[in-house]
Amino acid sequence: MDGNSTLRFVEKEGVTAIIINSGRILIMKRISLPFLIHPGIWTFVAGRKEKKESYEETAYREIEEEAGIKREDLRLASRPVRIMKVNEKGGTKFHNMLYVFYSRTRKVRKNIENSDYRWATLSEIRGQRRYTNIFADKHSIEMRIKRAIDGEKRAKS
Repeated sequence: MDGNSTLRFVEKEGVTAIIINSGRILIMKRISLPFLIHPGIWTFVAGRKEKKESYEETAYREIEEEAGIKREDLRLASRPVRIMKVNEKGGTKFHNMLYVFYSRTRKVRKNIENSDYRWATLSEIRGQRRYTNIFADKHSIEMRIKRAIDGEKRAKS
């Protein structure tokens, strides 16, 4: 690219789903293949919205595809919010709806896109260098996770 060139972004819509069980957050490690977005990075469940799908339908579909957790094992923890994440390498801006769910199960069945998974604490996620996608407002997302974890603790006491 010369000095006068600017990166043009392709804009896409999708979801990011944060799944919480007993104060732990599900993160999935992307396989290291160069054609995948964020290879080798620990991420939340996320995916592209299909044309006739609602954001909510996309969230449930992606969770089942990537983690094998069924809709009946999930409960929405908070109202979804719009976020943006950017993949500069691929020149893509994702306008995502962020969902936070409570899960009744810790059983995960990863798909071909992911090499590993784990249930991490929020502090582990904050300390992880190769952690998740590039979000425009990471602090606000972490605060939503913290509120959901606190709400889960209150509900159990």
